[in-house]
Amino acid sequence: MTAPAAERPRRGGPPLWFALIGIGGLVVGIVLIAASALGIGFGGSGAPATMAPTGQAAQYTHDLVTMTLTDGGFQVIDPQTPYRPGESPALIDVPRRVVQAVLPSDPDKGYVVIYELPSNGEADQVGKDFMSYLASGTGAIQYPRDAQFVVRRVGSTLVFFSYSPLVSPDPEMARLASTLATIGESVTPS
Repeated sequence: MTAPAAERPRRGGPPLWFALIGIGGLVVGIVLIAASALGIGFGGSGAPATMAPTGQAAQYTHDLVTMTLTDGGFQVIDPQTPYRPGESPALIDVPRRVVQAVLPSDPDKGYVVIYELPSNGEADQVGKDFMSYLASGTGAIQYPRDAQFVVRRVGSTLVFFSYSPLVSPDPEMARLASTLATIGESVTPS
């Protein structure tokens, strides 16, 4: 004869409610992942989806950089692929334009970033802070040890270029840096 269910000894394992909580958590996780994949957000603050557009100052500097590099014998394009260098916190949300000097032996390099700030004074201060950042531990780890930097100020814009002789031994990189160093004013660390 069998014992009633209440009198039968219980087999090992977690209680049923424990398993239901685990399965419920799994379902919630799947729903959140699916919602994220579909672009549905659940609050919180994130980075803006798009960068603010640049204005006349960046256009002027873009034209100046393009003309200077073209006069220096470089082919220049507005790249179709996104590029973002390691940058200081002050530059994260700053509107920017990117220009690329086409280097046949190194087609994934030659990017020049033009940051547009609200004023000449702010560009000068942010440029100095950026140079200090690049020399600091946090900034330096984003680049190879032998990285060379060009940071120039043209009015309220900053022109930035970096290269590594060990990573890109093409002598055109050094010539590109020298050509860019003729634009605007030099920026020194603060």
